[in-house]
Amino acid sequence: MNQGDVLAFLAADNRYKMILCTSVYTLRSPHNYTFAALTYDDERMPLITDAMNSDFWGVANFKDGIFKYPNQELENMWVMHPEIKPYYLGSYSFVIWRKDFLQFKDKMIFVGNLKIVNGLDKNGNGGANASSLGFLQRFFNNEISSILGYRSQKMFKVRSIIS
Repeated sequence: MNQGDVLAFLAADNRYKMILCTSVYTLRSPHNYTFAALTYDDERMPLITDAMNSDFWGVANFKDGIFKYPNQELENMWVMHPEIKPYYLGSYSFVIWRKDFLQFKDKMIFVGNLKIVNGLDKNGNGGANASSLGFLQRFFNNEISSILGYRSQKMFKVRSIIS
């Protein structure tokens, strides 16, 4: 698993959903992967261009950011989302522990890799343990919009975080 990997899975409604790996923690055990939820929702198997054209759930947070983005990456964010300037984008985090991921990795489909900004999850303001396929299937099926909306998360263009 690498930062920028896009994975797809079938949710409980038999529609494909996608998640984007924002960081990988392997310094010491236990290892984990952090993902952002993408808005893709279709009966068709997604392509990497579908990920690029999707939105992700997150916030405009921290003027000057906790984790600094290079000026070019900030400008890209602000061109795509001028309403957030001078704030930094951050994603809502879905953490999957490696030992749990190994139990359902064969149900996940590798879509491709996007070169994304470093620190996207670190500039977010919330997260959830997503260490089972059942959780992902249920959450992405009917809970994502209401729960993340309640937690003040909004949708932002994936293109705004591609470096």
